[in-house]
Amino acid sequence: MGLDQNTLFFATGICSLAVGLTILSVWYQNSRDKFLLWGCLGMILLGTGAVLYYAGPLPLATASIVAFGLESVGFIFLIVGSRQISGRPIQRSFLVALAIAVICATTLPILAGQAGTGTAIFNLTSALLLLLTAKEYFHVYREAPVPVIGMIVLYALTAISFFLCGAVILHQQQWVMTTIPSNWAEDINAITAIIGITGIGALSLNFTQSRIARRHANEARTDSLTGLLNRRALYDVLDDNELQLGDSVVIFDLDAFKSINDTHGHIVGDEVLYTFSGVLRNHVKGQALISRIGGEEFVLILRQKHNSDVLALADTIRKAFSAIVFEASAGDFSTTTSAGIAFCMPGNEDFQMVFRRADAALYRAKHLGRNKVCTELHSVA
Repeated sequence: MGLDQNTLFFATGICSLAVGLTILSVWYQNSRDKFLLWGCLGMILLGTGAVLYYAGPLPLATASIVAFGLESVGFIFLIVGSRQISGRPIQRSFLVALAIAVICATTLPILAGQAGTGTAIFNLTSALLLLLTAKEYFHVYREAPVPVIGMIVLYALTAISFFLCGAVILHQQQWVMTTIPSNWAEDINAITAIIGITGIGALSLNFTQSRIARRHANEARTDSLTGLLNRRALYDVLDDNELQLGDSVVIFDLDAFKSINDTHGHIVGDEVLYTFSGVLRNHVKGQALISRIGGEEFVLILRQKHNSDVLALADTIRKAFSAIVFEASAGDFSTTTSAGIAFCMPGNEDFQMVFRRADAALYRAKHLGRNKVCTELHSVA
């Protein structure tokens, strides 16, 4: 026995509700991913609107106004979710204005007795909103190409099916409607919507899992306090991209850091570490690696930089950090850092060997009274 169009659309609504609730459960476990919340709310509104329109007891005009309003907001929520993914959030005032504009554009013709006009406008605006959603996913294509391309294709196909529904109404000039539209475009829209909703739901979950896995991998490579590379990540990067002639290694060690923790507490000590990491970020440009390798020790790998420039940069960082005043209940204070520098030389390009030479230079800076920058050969300050 074949399925009629209303049954297909009712099934689409139920499918959308199920996908929305599934995404909601995933968001509950990963509340950092706000796009999941917007996505599930969008799917739930779309499903509710479809069920009310095709199976509700309301008159056609009333059902159209309620269903189209819910579904329009649902499509807008999908855009919000996609903008969350791409890191391009939308202002709340714009969202409210967009929702009001879309709902009014579909509702006013229906209230005027032209349900066909309102239905056509709803289909065309839905197509536009879906295309805008698809467009946002291009910004995150590199994160997970397969699921992202899949979602873009499904959003685009669903948008085309909505456009066809609106185009048929306009072509046939069905400005006034007393029954739910039924034509070949609606059949295509029903099938495409079912495929699109289930496919987008599955691909969204796949994309989320890839993001979670990548986040865990980044967390394993990142120092949680400063956001810099940790020791393991530094060694992994250098395994893939070894030192070359012209590279240099700079080791910074915060002077008398233990006394800061003992006098002012570990919270203030953490602030000092975080502040120093910010000084490094602000002064280091280009292809450089910055890592906190443990405690109060930081490593800076500079690529293809002249020796004198490396010395000048290290001393600039030293001076900038010493000029910072930290506020604490036991009294405001300043602190300093020492640095040891080693340069990659012919026949001595192994990172461990260069690191040991930089560490020896750091020891010399400490021995000379701290707050100094030293190489194996001389002291800069």
